[in-house]
Amino acid sequence: MIISKKNKILLVSMISVLCVFVLIFKVGVSEAKEIDFKEAIKLGLEKNYELNTIRNSIAELERNLEILEAGESFQVDLNITPIWIFSSNIENRDYTVKMNESSLTPSVEVNMTATSQLTDDISFSTEISWESDSLYQDFSDLTDEINANLTLNKRVYPDSWSENEKQAYSLKNSLQIKLEELKWEEMEKQIEFIGDYFNVLRLQEQLSIVEERRDLTQEELNKVNRKIELGEGGYQQESEALIALKEIENSLLNQQQALTRAKKEWYLSLNLSQDTVVVFEENIDFINDLYSRMNSLELNDENKSKLIKIALEENYKIKNSLLEKEELIKELKWTENEGKTKVNLSGGYQFPADWFVMLDFQINLLDGGVQRLKEEQKESNIRQKEVSISYLNEQTKLEAEYLLDQDEYNTFNWDIQQMSLEKEQDKIGIMEKQYNQGIISTSNWKNATLTLREKEIKVKQAKDEWFINRLELAHFIGYLQK
Repeated sequence: MIISKKNKILLVSMISVLCVFVLIFKVGVSEAKEIDFKEAIKLGLEKNYELNTIRNSIAELERNLEILEAGESFQVDLNITPIWIFSSNIENRDYTVKMNESSLTPSVEVNMTATSQLTDDISFSTEISWESDSLYQDFSDLTDEINANLTLNKRVYPDSWSENEKQAYSLKNSLQIKLEELKWEEMEKQIEFIGDYFNVLRLQEQLSIVEERRDLTQEELNKVNRKIELGEGGYQQESEALIALKEIENSLLNQQQALTRAKKEWYLSLNLSQDTVVVFEENIDFINDLYSRMNSLELNDENKSKLIKIALEENYKIKNSLLEKEELIKELKWTENEGKTKVNLSGGYQFPADWFVMLDFQINLLDGGVQRLKEEQKESNIRQKEVSISYLNEQTKLEAEYLLDQDEYNTFNWDIQQMSLEKEQDKIGIMEKQYNQGIISTSNWKNATLTLREKEIKVKQAKDEWFINRLELAHFIGYLQK
C-alpha cells in the first residue's frame, strides 16, 4: 500500500501526539505518592483546616505577646522638624524665619526621647530637645539651646499592675487556653480520622458483596431466559428476575456512591493533596497497638465515679473556664485599684544643673458612681462565669456517663453479633455438606456464603463502634495523653 506524503505527515503527527500523551500520563502516575495510614494521620493533623485555624490564632497571640514584650525594652524616638514660614511681618521673625539677601534659613526643632520599664513599678525616661532659629551658628551657641532631663518614676500606691502587665497576662491566658484547645482537638481529630477510615473499609467490603450478588442475580436471569428458550419457563419468572436485577443494580449504585463520598470526605478532612494515595487496608500496627491499650482499660461499676471525677479534671473546657474565672477575679482587683488614691514618686535631673524630686497624689473626689458600677459589673461577670462552670461540670458528667453506658451497650452488641455469626457459621457448615451432596444449588450455596460475609461485616462494625467509643472515653479521661 502506497502512503501519500500528506498521509505520512498526518500519521507522524498522530504518533507524536500519542507519545506525548503517554509520557504525560506516565509522569502523572509517577507523581502520585502512596502513603500508609499512620503517615496519612500525621499529615492530616498538620493540614486539617479546623486545627490550622486554632494554630493561626495561637501564632497571632504569640506575635502580639512578642510585640508587647518588645515594647518594654529600651525605646528611643527622634523627631526633627525644620520650619519655613515666609512673612515680612517683623513679629513673626522672632520664632520662625531669618531672611538674608542670599539665603533663607529655617528654624529647626529636634526632640529625642528614650523610655524603659525597669521593673513592674519603676520606669525610666529621658528627653533631649533642641530648638534653633538658624543653623548658621557657632557650636557653643547651638549647645546652649539644648534642654535635657532624666526621670525615674516609682508607683508607690496602690500595688497594682501596669497596663503592659495586664495585657501580657491576658495574652498569656488566651494563649494557654488556645494551646489546651489545640491539644484536645488534635486527639479528637485522630479519633474522627480512625472512625471514618473504618467506615470506608466496611463500605468497601459491602460493595464487594453487592457486586457478587449482582453477578448471581444476572446468572439467575440468564437461567430463566434459557428456560424460556427451551419452553420450560414463563415470562412471570423473567419479570421477577429482571426486577431483582434492577433492584440489586440500584443498590450497587448507591453503595458505590456512598463509598466514593466517604473517601472524598476522608481526604478532605485530612486535607490531603490530589496526588496522595492512601491504601485502605485492615491490619495496621498503629491501630492494633491502640486496640491493645483500649482493651486493657479497666471499666467497671466500682471505678465509674472515679473515672467521672478524672473526666472533670481533664476536660479542657473546664480548665479553660477556670482560667477565665481567674482572669475575671484579677480584673475585679484591678478595677478596685483604679478607684483608690494613687501615689507616685519621681525624681531626676534637669540639664544643666537641677535635681528634683516629686510626690504625686491623685484622688477621685466625685465620679457620680462610675467606679461602683464598674466593680459591680466585674462581680457580675465572675458570678456568671461560676454559673457557667457549674453547668459545664454537670454537662461533662452527663457526657462521661453516656460514654460509659455506651461502652457497656457496645460490648453487649459486639457479643450479640459474634453469637449471630457463630450461628450462621454452624448453618453454613450444614449447607456445605448439602451442597457437596447436591441437595442445594450452587446459587443457594453462594448466597449463603455472602450472607455469612455480611454477618462478619456486622461483627467488625460492632467492634469498630466499641473501639471508637472507647477511644473517645479514654480521651475524655485523659488516658490517651499518658
